[in-house]
Amino acid sequence: MRPLCEYMISEFLPSFRAMVAKKLIEDHGFSQTQVAEMLNTTQPAISQYIRELRGKKNTMLKNPKIMEMIDKVVKAIAIGDVKPENTGLEFCKFCKFIREINFISGQALC
Repeated sequence: MRPLCEYMISEFLPSFRAMVAKKLIEDHGFSQTQVAEMLNTTQPAISQYIRELRGKKNTMLKNPKIMEMIDKVVKAIAIGDVKPENTGLEFCKFCKFIREINFISGQALC
């Protein structure tokens, strides 16, 4: 059994980051370059998220609590409440949130 942190990094965080990137572009009109700066990553990475080559859709996207969390993070990034150097903290909050709502059952905790 994989530790939860390993599972989150490989399965959930790419999907989370992809959804955040897509929403920043589609809902808020930012360019891929702007989103890359906001998420402290590269424009090619954002392009891969948009084309679903990275962060493919996950069952988490069907969970309304998780989608609410994603929308909250997107809004905070879009209005500048979350600086690029702090986006990693938002991903940590997401991981903690996933654990709090017991979305992943049967996994070992970190």
